[in-house]
Amino acid sequence: MIAGELRTMAMHELRDKARLAVAYAAAGTPVMVFTHGDPSAVLIANEEAERWVAIERSLSALHGLDVYPELVEDTVSLGAIVAGRERANATAVRRLAREPRQILDIPRTIGITEIQRRLASILDEVGEGRPGAIYSSGKFVGVLITPAEYYRLRKLSRVVSWFRTAGLDLATADEAAIAEFVRRFREGASSAAESAVG
Repeated sequence: MIAGELRTMAMHELRDKARLAVAYAAAGTPVMVFTHGDPSAVLIANEEAERWVAIERSLSALHGLDVYPELVEDTVSLGAIVAGRERANATAVRRLAREPRQILDIPRTIGITEIQRRLASILDEVGEGRPGAIYSSGKFVGVLITPAEYYRLRKLSRVVSWFRTAGLDLATADEAAIAEFVRRFREGASSAAESAVG
């Protein structure tokens, strides 16, 4: 899980223990890889990467309804945004549109044995914004992303939790369910406001 505990490994450790790193990621513990003391990549489970692709799709559907949850500083104001009482600043929306979303990029496929031979160049590619999907025993087992993307997703996990608690799982909802959730939320907020006035 993105929001869970984070392990660290030096580049040479990942080279020698790639299968162990993949096992950590598969168990829900992302692995941050350090090169010369600086974070250079984060390994997450393939299933976690797929979950975030689905969440990004749901966020796009919310954008179509003029809801931009990524722009909130704190989840306290999410209710007002979903209810339509607060609107996103146009400049902030344009900035959000330009923000890279590495998790959505088509990853380069990397065989797990390839890590031993050319890890430095793999990490360079990830650092340039191209994720790497690690392939082993006939299936994808992990994805390497930049630390910046990891922290973007980690921050976004608070928004995902808010929606799940409010009754919408962004990882599994389709466009119709998202539109219905927003409609019901806005109707409920409108009824609550009328009751408070009356």
